[in-house]
Amino acid sequence: MRFFSYKQTHDTGFAPNPFGGTLTLATCKPLIRKHKRVGDWIAGFTSIELAGTPVGEERLIYLMRVGEKLTVADYYNEPRFADKIPQLDRRGPEYKAGDNIYRPLGPGAELPEHFEQLENPNHWSESGPSQFDLQRDLSGKFVLIANEFYYFGRNAIALPFNVRPAVPRGQSGAGKLSNEAQARRCVDYIRTRYKPGRHGAPHLWPEDVDGRTKKSCGATQPVNAKEAGAIRSSCGSY
Repeated sequence: MRFFSYKQTHDTGFAPNPFGGTLTLATCKPLIRKHKRVGDWIAGFTSIELAGTPVGEERLIYLMRVGEKLTVADYYNEPRFADKIPQLDRRGPEYKAGDNIYRPLGPGAELPEHFEQLENPNHWSESGPSQFDLQRDLSGKFVLIANEFYYFGRNAIALPFNVRPAVPRGQSGAGKLSNEAQARRCVDYIRTRYKPGRHGAPHLWPEDVDGRTKKSCGATQPVNAKEAGAIRSSCGSY
């Protein structure tokens, strides 16, 4: 069993995206998306930037088992994930949070110049498509799709010390690997206490839910000074 943990600086329902019947990681974290394998477990934890949780007290935002790994082009073209394409004209933030934002311009699309970035509220600049995000996102090459997931969002849970996996002190582009005993204790703990699926909303929702004005996952406009400290220039580091 391979189990990797990282800390999130953003949790908007975009990366990961827990909507549409499954959890997907299609943007941000390019090293994780490129190198993790089917069968791997991936866990996202809170951070000081996101929730003010200090080192050693991080809470679990989500846990997923990778059941499928598709290229970005195949993800876009797969009918099962059509509802992950952002639908900006629909009411409800889950429709706007879609992570299926890269439309291939032709067969065999692989390089960044082979894709069009669709308008979305997370990776989008003032003037239109965000070339920075496009280049970074597509460097990950793949989309990870869960066949089992537990998403807690703003209801992130504290894990007892004896079942905590290895959590990096800071940002970890590739994720921190736990030993197998740690991994099994953590997975067994979650499986015996929670049903797979969503157990909470994201930490940050768009304005039409709770008054926040969210410009992008890297350019959220805070509503108060406390939130200002949680804003960074990207969804997370490499």
